[in-house]
Amino acid sequence: MTLHLAQFASHHFRNLAHEPVTLHPRFNFFCGENGQGKTNLLEAIYYLFTLRPLRSVRPIDLLAWGESQASLSGDICGRIERTLSVQFGRQKRDIFLNGGPPLSLDDYFSELQIVAFTPEEIQLVRGSPTLRRRFLDRAVFNTDIRYLREVRQYLKLLDHRNALLKSSSPDRALLDVLAEQFAQAGARLIRRRVGLLESLRPHLRDAYYRIFPDLLIEIDVRYQSTLGSLPTLGEHPSTEVVVAYEQDIFARFLAQIQKIQSRELDRRMALIGPHLDDLEFSFAGRPFKQVASQGQTRALVLALKIAEISEIKARTGEHPLLLLDDVAGELDPRHSGMFFGFLEETHGQVLLSTTSLAYIQLPDIERYPCFTLVQGKIAPSPLGAEHSAQHQERE
Repeated sequence: MTLHLAQFASHHFRNLAHEPVTLHPRFNFFCGENGQGKTNLLEAIYYLFTLRPLRSVRPIDLLAWGESQASLSGDICGRIERTLSVQFGRQKRDIFLNGGPPLSLDDYFSELQIVAFTPEEIQLVRGSPTLRRRFLDRAVFNTDIRYLREVRQYLKLLDHRNALLKSSSPDRALLDVLAEQFAQAGARLIRRRVGLLESLRPHLRDAYYRIFPDLLIEIDVRYQSTLGSLPTLGEHPSTEVVVAYEQDIFARFLAQIQKIQSRELDRRMALIGPHLDDLEFSFAGRPFKQVASQGQTRALVLALKIAEISEIKARTGEHPLLLLDDVAGELDPRHSGMFFGFLEETHGQVLLSTTSLAYIQLPDIERYPCFTLVQGKIAPSPLGAEHSAQHQERE
């Protein structure tokens, strides 16, 4: 059985009440007006699974007003049963697995896959590069938890190197040593990202053509590196090809650092690396955000999320937990119907927030639990009659 969150509880997390919530292994609906706590609930679950906020906020912003510490806990069921919990405050965070500290973060994260889809991610294509890097890094981590250590190692080297570049008289020998370590760690991240992107591409095209079955124009996504144009890696490269590819990226990276190091010393910061890279989506060979309509752009983001879910299933054999925050209301009826059709075909757990159940295009919706949120309090709600009335009103 696919892993799912069976029960969840929070304490002093934003405006959420303390009562535990029992969840269905498939669909769960959270209905309420804006500002009542729907997003807070999904963000709390996302934080429990990833130890990162759903949005770019500080840990202090996740605490209830006037509180110094919050806690989250959840029972995971399926092939493996475990209890996750985390306590955090302004400066400290403690995590627990089955009541005790895990031996490593890998043990805590093991076999946990979660995908979140929020209204903010509609800006994924047209927004800042940070959004696209965050999406790609999260997608890589969802298929291999070792990636978290690799990212942390790279960021640590980036901080160290930037500090040295900012110093009044940097040690040139130490700069050279750091340059090699930095290029090695960066090459590994680039290889990981490019590899994941190569695997995502066919899923992305399939999903997009499902939304627009008559579309004969090709869409594509490419990795934009500060190192310049990179070779492709292929969908299923051998170990030898992967090793050679990473070595090639490392050599390019190191050569580029040596070429621009005087400029980096003048600017007092690293000017190349995966922390500055981006993704470029194309539509008939032209930049997507320049030629595609708003509807086509929304469909691309939707297809990208479907591609991520499909790739997680292909790599791990598991369907991820899916968090949908008011997304149904952001899609037109055609795209919404297509998306819910895809959700029916998956077998993972779905937690969906909405301001109106009329947006939910699922048959037999009455089989699944619905919860109403009012000022952070979560209460079971009768669903059938309410959904039928709202659906008729929308039509």
